[in-house]
Amino acid sequence: MVKSDPLLNQRFGASRYLSFVGIGLLVVIVVIAGVAVWDRREDAIARSRQEMTNLGIVLAEQTARSIQAVDLVVQEVQGMVLAAGVDSPQQFEHLMGTEEVHRFLRDRLKLLPQADAVGLISADGRLVNGSRLWPSPAIDVSDRDYFTRLQQNDTLGMFISAPAVSRVTGAWSFYLARRVDGPGGRLLGLVVSAIDIRYFEDFYQAITLQDGGSVAVFRRDGTMLARYPHVERMMGEKLAPKALFYAVVEEGGGSYRSPGYVDAIARVVSVHPLHDFPLVVTVSMSEDAALANWRRHSMFIVLGTLCTVAGFAVFFRALVAHSRSLERSEATLRESEARFRDFALTSSDWFWETDENHRFTYLSDHVRSFGLDPEKVVGRTRAELASDTLSDPAKWQAHRAVLDGHVPFRDFVYTWNDGKSIGSVSGNPVFDEAGRFLGYRGTARDITEKDLAERALHEAKAVAEAANLAKSQFLANMSHELRTPLNAILGFSEVLEKGIAGPLQSRQTEYVGLIRESGGHLLHVINEILDLARIDAGKLELHEEVIDPRRLIDSCLTLVKDHAASGLLRLSVEIDDDVPRLMADRTRMTEILLNLLSNAIKFTELGGSITIAVRRTQDGGIRFAVRDTGTGMTAAEIEIALELFGQVDAGLARRHEGTGLGLPLARKLAELHGGSLTVESEKGRGTTITVALPPTRVVPTGTLPAAAISIEAAPDPHPILA
Repeated sequence: MVKSDPLLNQRFGASRYLSFVGIGLLVVIVVIAGVAVWDRREDAIARSRQEMTNLGIVLAEQTARSIQAVDLVVQEVQGMVLAAGVDSPQQFEHLMGTEEVHRFLRDRLKLLPQADAVGLISADGRLVNGSRLWPSPAIDVSDRDYFTRLQQNDTLGMFISAPAVSRVTGAWSFYLARRVDGPGGRLLGLVVSAIDIRYFEDFYQAITLQDGGSVAVFRRDGTMLARYPHVERMMGEKLAPKALFYAVVEEGGGSYRSPGYVDAIARVVSVHPLHDFPLVVTVSMSEDAALANWRRHSMFIVLGTLCTVAGFAVFFRALVAHSRSLERSEATLRESEARFRDFALTSSDWFWETDENHRFTYLSDHVRSFGLDPEKVVGRTRAELASDTLSDPAKWQAHRAVLDGHVPFRDFVYTWNDGKSIGSVSGNPVFDEAGRFLGYRGTARDITEKDLAERALHEAKAVAEAANLAKSQFLANMSHELRTPLNAILGFSEVLEKGIAGPLQSRQTEYVGLIRESGGHLLHVINEILDLARIDAGKLELHEEVIDPRRLIDSCLTLVKDHAASGLLRLSVEIDDDVPRLMADRTRMTEILLNLLSNAIKFTELGGSITIAVRRTQDGGIRFAVRDTGTGMTAAEIEIALELFGQVDAGLARRHEGTGLGLPLARKLAELHGGSLTVESEKGRGTTITVALPPTRVVPTGTLPAAAISIEAAPDPHPILA
């Protein structure tokens, strides 16, 4: 154990203390800068709120005066009606529907620049007289909110409506209305003034606001009446129920932060309820505008802080580095000695040193586990400890040349003198300060088990390659030996079936047909096995051309429709209008679809249906899906069906014949195109098999070469049904 050096510990403590002081000072600087930035932010928000509050007080007062002027005119008209002695709705319409009353209303409107019209409404909601036109047009306002509210409530004095588009001018207006009651509180009619929203928006626009500012008038229930800048979609709409607007109005006014209920911009809002009217004026400013100056000033503070922190960090880093360099210079030798002693004692490798003549001068004690005694090895060379110096002299001559060249070497393998153990050694040359070669220093390890394992692996690989070669040769020979007689069987049976060699009896013709069909099926099985073998060997090449999916589907359906009709099955096609052309192997794609259709026909009961669909995928590729209403499969049966020679119905009495190669071959051909094949099925509910091709197989519109177009125009081939 290395003893502690008090002086060294004291110096190390000093450097650590210096590091703590430096880190603490940097933290203090950052904290002070952060507090300053935050304080400026709060100050900027406070100034913005004060400015909006001052402006809001003025605008609220001006808005109140404008509304009050309109209300005074409405009350004056109300008094004029009562002074005329009107005591029934009929008298209201008769006495108030004169040209003299029209002139009276027109003269009062001239006193109200903020109003667009003043009118008298009958008890059933029709316009009796107005300030705009004479004679007054026939207008029914019984659907307006001010009419329905005042008609139903005889205690409500003044009512301010939600904004609406005028049926005369087509402009946005909101209405201030009062009831005219006769004897016994009976409704005689209404006095209404239309207040032009543009008046307030133009007035608010004339107010000097910073970028991002807005002024709005709301009813106390949150309904927007007017706003600048104008937001069309919010006219007549209420603020969200969760908005702080309502709570601030109940408190008599104040400020709050809005996440942007009106224009989706975060704002600081100052709220000012009007004392004599159920209205609220709000002045707001976007947070970005309110904090613009703060961000600029904060950037300078942050940059200054970063420069200060960087300067202090560099300064203290230099001090700490200098202090630690002094500490390391005194501790390096002792720590290095202890470290490498521990490595030498605990490592599975053993360590060695040689002199300038390549004789061992040191070996770690761990070499004893390899059957070597360090004391007997010291003074000898590596070549003297090896048993393969005579059997492989070229290797040792090359190694000697490396050693004499005084260059590093890695993983030099040799057999020890016991003739069984194998070692691997690596080393680096050592030089003194004058550049004189002193010897080598390095490590060595026992790799006997690794070498034996590698040899066994090479032997197993050679055996596997030989077996694979034998399999390929067997398949090639068998394909030739089987295809030659099969072609003869197919040819002669077809000659006999067609009666070329003479007429046959009906029973003989049937037997010959069965021979031809069985031979064709056997030839197809052989072709499938060979295709699978070629795919596994990576030797199946695609002959790509431009394919129209619609023509491909038509050619496949032509080949299977008779088979489907014999089972009373309904075939249908679903193809998207925007399905593009493909660059693929027509024969292999036909083989895939025919395998899927044949399986669907095979496993679908009489009267069932089969659908083949072609769709675009989300990533831009194409998906072929074959759906049937057949017997379906469980998840375990799907796994079996996707295996080579897998038979879901594998008993001796199974109902459906087959080799179990169609579905695995279709999947491998789809993967060969860069796509995939997936199976979705439910027992008793049918099966859907999907072949998805990647976007790279899609031919973009307008990019077809002339050769590709001419190929596409040619008639489709008709491959043999799988």
